Amino acid sequence: MSPRSAVRPRLRTRLIAWYAGTMCCVLLLAAVALRFGVDRTLDRAHVESLESSVALFRQFFRVEIAEYRSVEATLSHIAGELVFEDRVIDVHRPDGSLFNVTGAPVTEDYPSLRPPVRTLRAPLDPLLAPGWTIDVHGSKANLEAASHRLDLWLLGGIPLVVLLAAALGWWLAGRALRPIGTLAAQAQQLDAAAGSRLALPDTTDELGRLGTSFNALLDRLDDALAQQRRFLTDAAHELRTPIARLRSRVEMGRLSLAHTDAPAVRHEADRVLATLQGELRDTSEVLHGLLALAHADAYIEPSRLSVGYLDDALSDELPRWRETAEAAGVQVILGAFDEVQARFDAALMRRLLALLLDNAVRYSPAGTVITVHLFADDATVYLTVEDRGIGIAAADREAVFERFHRTEEARAHRADGSGLGLALARWIVLRHGGTIRAESRADGGDGVAILVEMPIGVTSGELVVERSEPVGSLPGTA
Repeated sequence: MSPRSAVRPRLRTRLIAWYAGTMCCVLLLAAVALRFGVDRTLDRAHVESLESSVALFRQFFRVEIAEYRSVEATLSHIAGELVFEDRVIDVHRPDGSLFNVTGAPVTEDYPSLRPPVRTLRAPLDPLLAPGWTIDVHGSKANLEAASHRLDLWLLGGIPLVVLLAAALGWWLAGRALRPIGTLAAQAQQLDAAAGSRLALPDTTDELGRLGTSFNALLDRLDDALAQQRRFLTDAAHELRTPIARLRSRVEMGRLSLAHTDAPAVRHEADRVLATLQGELRDTSEVLHGLLALAHADAYIEPSRLSVGYLDDALSDELPRWRETAEAAGVQVILGAFDEVQARFDAALMRRLLALLLDNAVRYSPAGTVITVHLFADDATVYLTVEDRGIGIAAADREAVFERFHRTEEARAHRADGSGLGLALARWIVLRHGGTIRAESRADGGDGVAILVEMPIGVTSGELVVERSEPVGSLPGTA
């Protein structure tokens, strides 16, 4: 898994969403302010332009009236000399009527001016032409067109800028979050029990301080777990010896009572001691399980796996369970039991088979059969222990591998038991890089099948020499 794919882009997406949203809001506010400022500026410039036209007309009027003497003659002259491209100037007499040059049409419509049109009224000259006023009509079409072009640029530019900024932000956020992805990938592959910690290239920045705090937390957790494991190991060791002495004394007491002549006393004492012996046996079994799990939890270094014949190692364990199974009225047979070369820890694999057979014998009724299968393909070893007992409900097939978990059916069938056997079996399988699960039997009958799958882990250069002697057999083997 790469560091980039180790971090899902949800944080990255949220950062870009906030960044793009904030930028969009800022740009919109800036666009509104710009639009308002441009409108005010253009409007003021237009008014000033009209005012300058009024000033120019007045100045021209003052110069020409000295030559033409009368107001109307002067205005008639100015009308032919002073022409504006985008505005029209009207002159009104003191009575409010429109002054018009002789021969020109009288109209107040201005088809040459594109709407909207603004009008500015001002006195012509209070001294030289008292009562006369001028109206300057100027088109605002150019201003409206400029404002419209600005709106188009803003409407098209803001989304484009936001998209470009989001793309750039996505790239920058990816680079900024890449160290987090690296730390997450390391954390997923971290084996805290082996003492490994996060590799921090820079401990001075924020991520470095976070990684340092995380490593310190792992150190504290490791110390706490080590203390717990030491306590569990010490407690199991301390309790195992006195329980063993109590069991020995109970057995000696029962042997002594066997020679007592009082039958009633002997019978009652034997009953009490038998009950006590059973309780001590169950307690001793729990302590053995706890001690095994304590050793398993403290098992930091990888197992010393070696290449060999797995069927040989398991065959050494199978005969030891024949007497136990026969005492419970159960028969252990072999199904498919092939010659399998693999890399494994022989002691742990024998322990694994013992745990699975013990679990099967406990919950199998008398007269039933337990079948052991062992076979392999090019890459995987398959070990299966099938019984015809009480079975495991589908809802409990994951939980039975947890420590101290026992199903209701198991408690009803056998009051003894610690719920540690399958948990220890799972630990052994995990140490070999495999998986273990509980399934229904292939033929659909009562009982359960415990399936173990492990990698062979043997290369062509590590194959061992073929055996010359056959492996010992159990009932059901060829």
